[in-house]
Amino acid sequence: MKRNTLTAAILAGVTGVAGMVSVSHAVNLNPDGLGQVLLYPYYTARGGNDTLISVVNTTTEAKAVKVRFIEALNSREVLDFNLYLSPFDVWTATVTLAGNGEGGTMVTRDTSCTVPYFVGEGLGGPGVGVQDFLTFQYSFNNFDGGPQGLERTASGYLEIIEMGSIPQSSPFFTPIKHVNGVPGSCATVTAAWADGGIWTQNSSSGLEGPTGGLFGTGSILNADEGTLFSYDATALQNFWLQGQISHTNPGDLFPNLDQSLNFTSNTFDNGVVRTDSWDFSVQAVDATIMFDKLMNEYNVNPLIGTRSEWVVTFPTKAFHVDNNVGSVGAGSGAPLEPFTDTWSVPLGGDACEEIDIDLWDREERTPAPGGLVVSPRPPGSPEFRLCREVNIIRFAANNDNSIPQESEIFKEMLRPDPTLTYSNFGLPAGFNGGWAQFNFGTIPGGGERLATSQSQTPYFGLPVIGFWAQRFTNGFVPTDGGQDVIANYAGSYDHKGSRRFAFSSISGN
Repeated sequence: MKRNTLTAAILAGVTGVAGMVSVSHAVNLNPDGLGQVLLYPYYTARGGNDTLISVVNTTTEAKAVKVRFIEALNSREVLDFNLYLSPFDVWTATVTLAGNGEGGTMVTRDTSCTVPYFVGEGLGGPGVGVQDFLTFQYSFNNFDGGPQGLERTASGYLEIIEMGSIPQSSPFFTPIKHVNGVPGSCATVTAAWADGGIWTQNSSSGLEGPTGGLFGTGSILNADEGTLFSYDATALQNFWLQGQISHTNPGDLFPNLDQSLNFTSNTFDNGVVRTDSWDFSVQAVDATIMFDKLMNEYNVNPLIGTRSEWVVTFPTKAFHVDNNVGSVGAGSGAPLEPFTDTWSVPLGGDACEEIDIDLWDREERTPAPGGLVVSPRPPGSPEFRLCREVNIIRFAANNDNSIPQESEIFKEMLRPDPTLTYSNFGLPAGFNGGWAQFNFGTIPGGGERLATSQSQTPYFGLPVIGFWAQRFTNGFVPTDGGQDVIANYAGSYDHKGSRRFAFSSISGN
């Protein structure tokens, strides 16, 4: 029996309803930025970069929220915990380099209730909570073939999932609500998860279903270089089936993006809402952020010291390709569509996706055949491949294939394994500015990359989020004191994309 069919039967028995999801309650990408799930495409603590994270509760209810930091290579968790937001509350934290100089760590001075209560522990001093990122999910018994050290935690992405709302009538509302800038009693919330606590016996006690109304931002700051790259979190609304509560212990890896009982998606297609149902709830999430073509600009003019890097993040990829932890694909090692390869060390998979690319300069010109150079790549593999969950693409002027030990903006490191390193784009001579298009829906050499809904509608492409970052360097600028300083200017811009739901002539259908 398919999973959604079983779910429908359970719902019919519990609620007397046939498990039908209203079109108005299908999971969707909210262009207004508010939702039950927030996806942050990138955090980094590399090379002097710090990442500032915020999440805002715009409602009159308190919120129980799961906060999850995920490393960049194979989406293994490096930290997750429960956050309890007061009405109209903002929670903030910083990801920075740990004291050992290797991995990432989270630092927060925010008094909002968390379990464990980081600020209450005061490990960074009075009023400062510090928690180093952890390697347990990719080392020892969870070894996945990638690096096992702390360095792997230094960059990745973030997801925030509302687990339930806490109305004013709940006994937990007053302990969470701020009075004069401080929650009423975070100790009450912590005790509810202690041995014998109320939530250990009934995790839904005092909670109602998620209602959304969350938004968030991320900012990557390099104080030494004087740069700031900011982005809005991608917001998914109606992720949960209406009324579904998934409030879990702070030590629990759930809920995740495949935990919902909502298997229906709403996707905007040129102003028309397309509604489809899927076998897995993570596929409904896929549909909302799936693009056939991904587009953005680049600018690498060496005369003004310009650098460009793209962040391309696949926030649901692990559910499709990692058969060891969390995958909903076949246990035999076959990936779940639309991804075409698995991360599976015994079976030799590296979870890479081969991508065709189109490139233009600002005057509509395209490179001559063979003019695109991307590296590093495995021997005998000329295709451009995206292998990580978070991919950093460095654009380089004039076929520059020097491949530095770290990228100039985000400081992603060069690794011996080419599938785990950043990607280098050696642009043809004269192509210092323009735009690029990643063709996710087609597979180089023939075939198409797609996922098929229960109605047999093909959705082409890959589920992706991210942005373009550019930095200008204005040499040395004299100050009033006569000292020259480097002046850097920075900006970031969300990716654009197009969707496709019908077979092209490439497929032969």
